[in-house]
Amino acid sequence: MRKYLLHVLIISFVFFLTPTRQAASDWEEEIEACKQAIRIDPFSALANYNLGNACFSSGMYKEAIKAYKQAIRISPDYAKAHSNLGAAYDSSGIYKEAIEACKQAIRINSDYALAHYNLGNAHFGSGMYKESIEAYKQAIRITPDYAKAHYNLGVAYGKSGMYKESIEAYKQAIRITPDYAKAHFNLGNAYVSSGMYYKEAIESYKQAIRIIPDYALAHYNLGNAYDSSGMYKEAIESYKQAIRTNPDDADAHYNLGLTYAFLNDRGSALEHCKILKGLDSERANELHNMIYK
Repeated sequence: MRKYLLHVLIISFVFFLTPTRQAASDWEEEIEACKQAIRIDPFSALANYNLGNACFSSGMYKEAIKAYKQAIRISPDYAKAHSNLGAAYDSSGIYKEAIEACKQAIRINSDYALAHYNLGNAHFGSGMYKESIEAYKQAIRITPDYAKAHYNLGVAYGKSGMYKESIEAYKQAIRITPDYAKAHFNLGNAYVSSGMYYKEAIESYKQAIRIIPDYALAHYNLGNAYDSSGMYKEAIESYKQAIRTNPDDADAHYNLGLTYAFLNDRGSALEHCKILKGLDSERANELHNMIYK
């Protein structure tokens, strides 16, 4: 049985003001600018909030939490600060506090789509998939074309074994953002997880690869879908593409060797068994046994 690799934990947090991608040195300058603004006006909720955003974007979650909490002390009904505090807690693995912070943002502004979205992420992180589904649905109710919320809803449905609903959620994300490569990839995974629809899965993985040609996981899972459909020549080419992108992909070498063995090409199978030995000796021995079975 082929081992599919899934992108099931691609959960992204959204800020009210999403910072642009900058170099680490630029974030240092931003943090210092915010600190200077706070020195000038210590009771500026906005300056503390912006400091939290800068710290979060640089991966300094502890400092971000401290800054958001200070913004909230100054302005208790600062919904954006509560929501981003929840995101910072979640990124730190502090799920209970993350959930409470997001709920507080929603108490202040019940139609705050980003707070519902971040609440969904916090519930997801704590393994509360039913609650995460409801939170993402609330975000979508408020902002119907919220592609990331549709995508994360698909992930949560998938974790709950609700593959039909997962497929529909990914389709909605793709409808909104046609070049959403991860959505195409996970749509393929949802088709496979449903126990059927390999033809549709193949098309989804091919779309992900069209958008990101070096998408190694997509090439690998495409190979698995071809293999499951009895299209072994195509499976071999897909595994080869996965290996070209990631030469140390033990799973791809294993499945490629297994496919060659199934087609009675022992020489090619042993070639990948030899490579696999340097990557994962246990799986190499397993493949060796399969070749000579």
